[in-house]
Amino acid sequence: MEKQEKKRALAIAAVPVQPWGELYGRETAFRQGTVFKDLDLPFFASDSLEEPVRRPSSEDGQAELMQELCEVSFLLDDLTLYLDTHPEDKQAWDIYQENNQKRKELKETFAKRFYPLTRDCMAFCGDYGWENGVPPWEGGCC
Repeated sequence: MEKQEKKRALAIAAVPVQPWGELYGRETAFRQGTVFKDLDLPFFASDSLEEPVRRPSSEDGQAELMQELCEVSFLLDDLTLYLDTHPEDKQAWDIYQENNQKRKELKETFAKRFYPLTRDCMAFCGDYGWENGVPPWEGGCC
């Protein structure tokens, strides 16, 4: 007689649906790792960081512009995840559209002042090439 394998029950996970709530500003969201205040929970019961935001600075404004672009991009990524499960949320969609436009403007400004970050920014530079900055294949993309 063959040895019978013991049957195991499969686990079933239940994840609550995230409600819309108060949002952090871009700088705080970028620092905290989420745009949603309700999702900003302590990690292993550690105290939350109460450090002031320290934005990078540069003489020509490149670091500040890149930081703002990263913050807007982060906010868009977080809202994209939310909208994947809440496509009917008009308020979230409006905030997404507003910040998506802001990201386009920031990429254009950065490309005109410094160098293109992506291939779609090349049109703003007046020529082809990455010679004024770090090319995307070397980590220059945001």
